[in-house]
Amino acid sequence: KKGDSGIPSCAQLSRQVDAQGKRKRFAEVLKGVCSILAIPRIIKELMSSERNRLSLTQSLCGTQVLISLLPDEDMQKMVHYFQGIFSQFRSKFYSLPRITTEEQRVHESCILFLLDKLLADDVEKKPGLLTNAQPITSLISTMDNNTEDVKAENAPGKKASSGNVDTSLLHWRNRLLTGWFLINSVDEHYLYHEDPKIASRVWTTCFHLIENETGQPLQRVALGLFGRLVVLSLAQEGSFYLSHGMRKYCGVDQRQNSSQKDQEVSDSALQMYGEKKADVSILREQLADASFCRSLVMALVFDHKEDSSIGGGHHPQWSAGIEEILRDATSNLAPRTLFPFQRISRSSNVFKVQHSQLVQATLLIIGKESAQASITHLLDIAKELASSPPSEDQRNQQCTSAEIFGGVCRAILQYNSDFPELISAWNDILLPFLDDVIPKIPISLTGAFFDAFRYGIHHFPPSTFHSLTNWLIEKIEKTLWQHEGQKQGADNMVTEKSSPEPSESIKKGETSLSSASGSNDGFATQSKWLLIASAILIELDAEADLGAAVQFPWYTHALHPMEAKQKKNEENQVLFPVEELNQSWNIINNRLLPCLLKALGHPYEKCREHIAGCLFRICYCHRKCVNTSKALLKSQINGSLSSKEDRRSTNQDPGSIIIDKLCSIGSAREYSFEEQHHALITARKFIVYCIHLGDSKHEYSEFVIPLLPISFESVNVTMGDSSEGEVSAANRVLEAEVVKGFRYSLADVSSSCVITYGLDNDMTKVLKVVDKMLSNTSWQVRQAATHFLRCFQGGHKFLFSPEQTEIVTTTVAKLLSDERREVSSAAMAALTGILAATPPYSVNELVKAYVTIANKSKIKRKKKKDPTKVAKSPPAGNIISQKERERARQQQTSVFFLCAAILANPYDTPSYVPEALAAISKHSFEKSAPLAVRETVKMCCGEFKRTHMSDNWEVHRKQFSQEQLEALEDVVSTPHYYA
Repeated sequence: KKGDSGIPSCAQLSRQVDAQGKRKRFAEVLKGVCSILAIPRIIKELMSSERNRLSLTQSLCGTQVLISLLPDEDMQKMVHYFQGIFSQFRSKFYSLPRITTEEQRVHESCILFLLDKLLADDVEKKPGLLTNAQPITSLISTMDNNTEDVKAENAPGKKASSGNVDTSLLHWRNRLLTGWFLINSVDEHYLYHEDPKIASRVWTTCFHLIENETGQPLQRVALGLFGRLVVLSLAQEGSFYLSHGMRKYCGVDQRQNSSQKDQEVSDSALQMYGEKKADVSILREQLADASFCRSLVMALVFDHKEDSSIGGGHHPQWSAGIEEILRDATSNLAPRTLFPFQRISRSSNVFKVQHSQLVQATLLIIGKESAQASITHLLDIAKELASSPPSEDQRNQQCTSAEIFGGVCRAILQYNSDFPELISAWNDILLPFLDDVIPKIPISLTGAFFDAFRYGIHHFPPSTFHSLTNWLIEKIEKTLWQHEGQKQGADNMVTEKSSPEPSESIKKGETSLSSASGSNDGFATQSKWLLIASAILIELDAEADLGAAVQFPWYTHALHPMEAKQKKNEENQVLFPVEELNQSWNIINNRLLPCLLKALGHPYEKCREHIAGCLFRICYCHRKCVNTSKALLKSQINGSLSSKEDRRSTNQDPGSIIIDKLCSIGSAREYSFEEQHHALITARKFIVYCIHLGDSKHEYSEFVIPLLPISFESVNVTMGDSSEGEVSAANRVLEAEVVKGFRYSLADVSSSCVITYGLDNDMTKVLKVVDKMLSNTSWQVRQAATHFLRCFQGGHKFLFSPEQTEIVTTTVAKLLSDERREVSSAAMAALTGILAATPPYSVNELVKAYVTIANKSKIKRKKKKDPTKVAKSPPAGNIISQKERERARQQQTSVFFLCAAILANPYDTPSYVPEALAAISKHSFEKSAPLAVRETVKMCCGEFKRTHMSDNWEVHRKQFSQEQLEALEDVVSTPHYYA
């Protein structure tokens, strides 16, 4: 054909070669055509009808021959040009309603074309679905009709260098494009249509690609297609609340009153097939086959990101547009979910909750009887993956094992609603799997099983996983390290050879004695059980919300509109399972809590961290459980809650037990040095959990404030350089770690926790604790308390009452004369912040009082006396008189206070600043003040010079008299020879 509208004919140009045997002109024209097609307005027109979409789909999926005709240097350029067209199409893609029968027929032709393309081998085939009426995309697709002519010209003897190019590297890209179009073209019509031929072909194609494209990008696209088919099939099921989200995800509107069985497509594009069910017999047959289950699981393995820690840490470098295709395929695996939608987010960045959702949905749509065989196959494969040998895919394989368990666990809990069935499912299927898998997984991937446990039991009543709770506590009781072992003679548990942290064998999880059972179990395994226990406690916390286990999550209704709003009537007012929750908490309080309290001094850091997390969860969840059960029972039983039930829900407060135990660590004599400091580390981690994961109104008041005294006392260094006896280096390191950790925790408490919840009594409690610590004999404790008070006052300066502000100011001023330079400097820094927020008139009065004291407290020059009348001097070792001590204390206090008043005004010069500068300048000489006072004065005057004596010095200078300026110059001016 000849060109139309001034555009040359690509078909003719494909036969023309230049002197070098290349189709340069053909390549330039093809670039222009692609540039035209990539215009957003053109793409918008192409998407307006099914026929245009079909032509564009055929053109983009059949570019293999076109690229093979181009010169070598233009091949990669044309790939980017075609990618530009696809990117515009992808960004503007939307579902087009098929109103007429012709539109439905064209759409079916597109589906069949895509299926043929995916199942074809590398041999290029002619697309036979084009019609005469084609849009501008026919300029590209026409080339496929001339394939034979072009190949004839490229036969041996013809000079065409680009005809012999190997195009196998580009063929996989076309198949990916075809898979993307198929994913976005298949909808619920083909799954619920009376004629199952197309649906059967789609399922078969999906199975074929998953089985035969192992590890290839096309397998990930096929997995996305599989997920979309499963989601569409499950959209009509109403067995669990996630199906409502799937309806919204798939755009399926269930019509309860639809009585017409045979509907024509031309009736309405909005008319769905709510009365019909998808035929999943093909899927049921495939999942019964162990080989297909293995292929599906391996597809899940390769759907993870590459392990960047293997092979030099290089990230995958995809060709242009491939990453977007894979991302779109992954988004079709399962509906979007807000799991876990709690303050505790997912623990692993490798775990993909979409995989667990896909496994769960797949098992739900095939029915309970068929799912039993599939569950057996999936768990057997998951066991193999958990024990996979070291390789670049080991991490992904073990993570997939956790994802399979999460989906299978949730599906089983939904299938088995009767209590005996649940117990049988746990004891016969799930718990044996965990017994085999958990010891095999590395400690680095425990977070994946943490997320899997949470997903498996998320928003289920506590009775459904009561067997899991009981089984896990038994594991902890048998394996967890216990403090009683040392008293019973197990002295080899923590010996002198062991450092504050576990030895190399301990870190590898090889040896650890448990006094509770006397059996060997690695500390790494104990860490796993504790982490899983925290996952169960977190989900029990979710059940403590008002009826969360028997109602839809509160966010489901907002994100996924249901057919009718939940009505507050008798049908929806299901009694909250208080008895079930109390049963779980009784086990935790009576069995788990004592084990955790005896293991506070655990020698393994990870175990101490998990023990602290479990203790916090017990305190946090129990409080919510008690408050919720009281409120709900009283409201639903019309206030007829018996006193017996009330006492049953509140008879034990684990929070008070835990706090009493933690507060007694410092004075407990049954601990050895190592165990005591390990227990202190556990207490510090408990405080950190309370600060960052607790509620300010409860955790700060009930747990953090009572633990402040032991936090301050723990910063005291008892092993100084002058310690009697020989002290091991390991003990020194351990004590330094404890001191450093509690300093960070105190800083966190003072700056992060603000008492804004209306309980002023808590503010008074904190000030009393700090005031007591300021009189401690250890200077490290006094310094820590001073820094704490500085930050605490800064966060509450607008909440303090005038009386509290005066108390804080007086308390800090007393520390200005502390004998330790570290404490007095910290007190001056704290006083600077206090005075900065104090009204100027109050500071002015204080400055005048301290100026008087400073003038009277200088070192007085001794008068010369008659040598004949002078008595013998006292011995050199005589103690300084009490009067001299009082003078030195007043001098240091007054000078430091005046320095703090000056430093509190870095940008202006109130009237009292020149007076204070003149007073402290008299204490800058050796004959009038000791070294510490002189250095502080010089530092203060130098800082004043830096902040004031620059651009605006003429403005500040007006506040000074000539005498005050001379006093300031005596300190800040540089001495020279001619002075």
